[in-house]
This record gives sequence, structure tokens and C-alpha cells, in this order.
Amino acid sequence: MKKWLFTAAILTTLTACSTSNESKQVANDTFERKGAEVPTFNSLSTGGLTVYGQDNTYQLPQINSKRTQNVDIRPPENPLPIIGNSVAQFDGERALIAYPLEKEAVYNLKQVERLLREQNINFTSSEGKVVTDWTPTGREDDIGDTQARYQIEQVSNQTAAALFITILQMKRDDIIFTPNLADKQRYASERLNQLVGELNAAYTKQQRELNSASAGAIQSALVTDMNGRTALALSSNFAQSWARLGEVLPRLGFEIEGDKPGRGYRELKYSPLDDDEWLRLSTTKPDLEKGTYSMQLTALGKQSAVVISDEDGNALSGSNAQAIYQALQNLLGK
Repeated sequence: MKKWLFTAAILTTLTACSTSNESKQVANDTFERKGAEVPTFNSLSTGGLTVYGQDNTYQLPQINSKRTQNVDIRPPENPLPIIGNSVAQFDGERALIAYPLEKEAVYNLKQVERLLREQNINFTSSEGKVVTDWTPTGREDDIGDTQARYQIEQVSNQTAAALFITILQMKRDDIIFTPNLADKQRYASERLNQLVGELNAAYTKQQRELNSASAGAIQSALVTDMNGRTALALSSNFAQSWARLGEVLPRLGFEIEGDKPGRGYRELKYSPLDDDEWLRLSTTKPDLEKGTYSMQLTALGKQSAVVISDEDGNALSGSNAQAIYQALQNLLGK
């Protein structure tokens, strides 16, 4: 049996070739054979027959082609319609996804900003647009340190909403370059798919937690939040608190008219209970008028906090807040 011995130099060369990303972008073909001269042939003996010349009607035009050894073989990335009933495309400058308006609570610019913070990507936000600082593209097939600055927009009308991502600038190894059309499509679509995919995964996880939330007793206490409002701090996480509050609020006269779990928001319609009902709740009857109210639930790590506000957005305070939150404490603690 023959044994093969490799020198250190050969092993180093093989290792370098196997770890280079260039093979993921460029075809291993110098195209030298494409430039070979067309062979010429001597005229055939016609044997006395008349041979007509070639017809130039279908002759292909001669063009000057330029051969190169750096042909990018990566196909452009396409925006994916990850959201149900959505449409995704690249319009030549922007990667976009349009989806039904009722899903805007999950897929919106605020949620995108949350993801960027979690990924330690700095950005500025104003007038429905987010502009990121330089950030890695995240693609494994990039050569060198390739980074980009993205602009993320959200627009909506009466029936649909959409997220757009545009490539503002790109650089490689600190050298700024102008991305071509394929680069714009590839990197804008990649970032859009990544952000929407993470929003979709977070929403699915939240819904799964809401459906399996424990119905056990929740400890609570009156606190003042960072905005100076009276709030009820809960010992349970967001999913458990959301589920339990949905069960007990109707027992206080707050019917749930609409909710947005992604934002922790519920619209409530309040109808005062009679005195006997409040006696059974072991608290005094609040002096609240019949009308529209709202509930805002905020996650605080493994705990949460809830604030109830009137139709003008003013949080409950004084004796009314004391009565409502005391009743909630009694119901959530059972």
C-alpha cells in the first residue's frame, strides 16, 4: 500500500483554499477556451455543382465581448412573502413586503426598532423611517468585511401596510463602493427576510405562550412607573399576565373591544357594575364614567406591569386607580 506524504507548505495551501469565501462567489473558470480562434477549412470540391454563397439573413452580429475572471455566480436574493396573504418583491431599488392592515400590530417599524436594538445595530428614527449605522450584512459568502447602511420604511393605507428596505451605502474593508443592481436586490432582500422572519418567529412564540399560559395565582402590587403613572406590577411574565387580564377585566365591567398582543394593548368598553358586585370584589366602587378605556401591558423581564387609561389617554389615578387595581389584585391572586 502506497503512503502519501504532504509537506507543511502544501497543507497550508489546501487549508487556505478550503476556507476562502471567494469560491462561493466566483466560478472556477478562466473562460480561456471561449477565446480560441475559429478553425478555417479549405474549400470543398464541388464536383461541377454550382455552390451558392451563404445567406446573411440570419447571421449573428459580431460583438466585442470582454472576458473577466471575476464573475459573480451568486443569484440575487428574492424577498419572500413570509407573512400570510402578503406580497413581496424587489422594485429595482427597494425590497418590500405588503400585508393586510390587521397584521400591522405585529409587523411594524416599532417592532423592527426592537429587533435592531437586540442585534446591537445603532440607528436613527424619524417620520416613519429608520436609518441604520454601518452594520455587517450577515452573509457567509461575503469577501472581506462587507457592511451596509439600510433605510427601513413603513407605509399603510386603509387596507394594507408595507415594509420597505433600501441600501443607502456599502463598503468593503472600509472602502466605500457603489452597489450594482444585483447587490441592491441581494442585500436589501436578505435583510428584509431576516427581520420579517424574526418578527414572525417572535409572534408565533408569543401566541404559543399565550395559549399555554398558566392560570395560577398572580402576586401584584401598586407601583409608580417611569412616566409617573399609577400601575399594577405583576409577578407573572407578559404571556401569563395577558391571558389572565383577559379573563378578569370583564368581571370588573371592562369588555374587550379589540386587542393588539404585539403591543400589549387592549381597547376596553366600561359599564359600571352595581354596588353588590363591588362588595363581592371586596373593594369600594370607583367613580368611573361609562365609556371607552384602554389597557397597556408592559414586559419587565420575567414580570410585567399594567396601566389602565381613559379615552383621552390619561392613566387612572387617585381613588379610582386604587379601587380598580385593588379589585384586579383580588381576582388575580385567586
